[in-house]
Amino acid sequence: MGKLTIAREILFALLLTVALVGCQKQEAAKPAAPAGTASPGAGPVQSGPALAKTVQERILTYNRLLIEGYQAGNMTALQQVTTTALAEKAYYHMAAIAEGKKRMVSQLKKIDFRETDCGQQNKCRVVTREVWDFGYADLKTNEVSNQVKDYSYDVQYLLENRQGQWLITEITASGEERKELPSWDKMFHKEK
Repeated sequence: MGKLTIAREILFALLLTVALVGCQKQEAAKPAAPAGTASPGAGPVQSGPALAKTVQERILTYNRLLIEGYQAGNMTALQQVTTTALAEKAYYHMAAIAEGKKRMVSQLKKIDFRETDCGQQNKCRVVTREVWDFGYADLKTNEVSNQVKDYSYDVQYLLENRQGQWLITEITASGEERKELPSWDKMFHKEK
């Protein structure tokens, strides 16, 4: 494998913002509410289009909180919609970028919900096509560099109903191959 391919693979893995591909440490699952019941304060039991809308809204909230987390340098709010393990992955990615004296700036330009399957009890699988713009802002000057526009991801989200709350438990994504993706060294001015 060439240096460029390795650098592109490393960048791709990091750009997935939460180390979306790979093994993930599973946190202890909280028992889900039995089918046909809701936890106290959880609201009515949902199914069909109402349930699909609920889990899709959780994904939209996740993406909004992820953008805000990179902007503010704080991923704690992600725990509203994800497991602790996924929020920690986003935090580690954000911290790695900050070590390079940068922060990610991004915008979700478009999201198409391609499939929403809630056929399993207390579990849903949602597949999206997402179009993002992103770049890296210098922590001191706020100057944005290495911008990428209209980058498409195919993303699969797995959600579980834990005590009446839908949480994202796993995310996998694949992005398009693009020549203009900057290398890790170029992003952080380490090229010689």
